Amino acid sequence: MKWSITLSLILACFLFATAIASAQYQGPKSKDRQYTVKEVRVNAAQLDRIDALVRVRGFIINQLNEESYQFKDMTGLIQVDIDRRILPTRPFSDKTEVILIGEVDYDLLEGTEIIVEQFLFVD
Repeated sequence: MKWSITLSLILACFLFATAIASAQYQGPKSKDRQYTVKEVRVNAAQLDRIDALVRVRGFIINQLNEESYQFKDMTGLIQVDIDRRILPTRPFSDKTEVILIGEVDYDLLEGTEIIVEQFLFVD
């Protein structure tokens, strides 16, 4: 009985350690590749389906409501959703170039938007 409990605990620790180690992997991902707004729109259904993180570079040109903004790059406009906790404390305007990293949310009726997970300034 003690032998099976000990074996179970060892197995559980091994599985837990394996899960932690795999969660720390920082290799190439979609968020490392920079997308244009046009590429996000064209591939929105696929990017949403695989929960890919995308990186876009451009300008936030308009606030639509509390958490929704219009984002623009050289290829077009897209709506982005930025939670208050993600917004930087540093002020920015439509002239401030930023990089946004987030998940694509595609809805046939409501359109495409990016749910921002990280907000960076281009220096």
